[in-house]
Amino acid sequence: MPRKANKEQKRQMMTVMICLLFLFSTIAGALLANGLSLEQMEGLQGSINTLFQTEQQYTPTVWSVFLKYLKYDVLIWLGGCFYYGAVLSAGTLAFRGVSLGYTAAVVFRVYGAKGIFVVICSMLPQNIILLPIYFLMTWFAYCFLMEQKKGQIGKGALKREQTRIWTEYTILLWGSVVAIAIASLIEIHLSQALLHMISALI
Repeated sequence: MPRKANKEQKRQMMTVMICLLFLFSTIAGALLANGLSLEQMEGLQGSINTLFQTEQQYTPTVWSVFLKYLKYDVLIWLGGCFYYGAVLSAGTLAFRGVSLGYTAAVVFRVYGAKGIFVVICSMLPQNIILLPIYFLMTWFAYCFLMEQKKGQIGKGALKREQTRIWTEYTILLWGSVVAIAIASLIEIHLSQALLHMISALI
């Protein structure tokens, strides 16, 4: 019983640490954006305006969006496959947090109050699915690493047990791939449509 309780405490602590890591990385990204000079902001504003004009004429493919988000998922999952992979999983999640915080802060600085609508339309719909997936995959990667460090899938473990654990971990990856595909479809069809609707306002 104490061992089981200790295991649950570790998992709860991992959940808190993962949430804090993402929160702090998002704040760091926002602070980086707020530190940009006026000249840099003017350049970014021109780039964003050009991007909106381009998106009205060209819509990215589902495949390109899918690959963009899949790379984060795969890197996080791979972090659970080797002994020091926690750094890879945490680093990937942190990079995602920094990029989201930076992008949102830049949009707010460029468009002011209107930036809220831009962020909601362009980033919120797909990230309602993507962020929980990245959080869960990071958590599962850490749990998988914990099992390896305890030796439960080491040399002394039964081959059948090793196969079962690896199969479950692989199934998690494929499940997340399906969710990311859905998020990509949402970005292409819903987010793009919402952006086109508010393009006249910005």
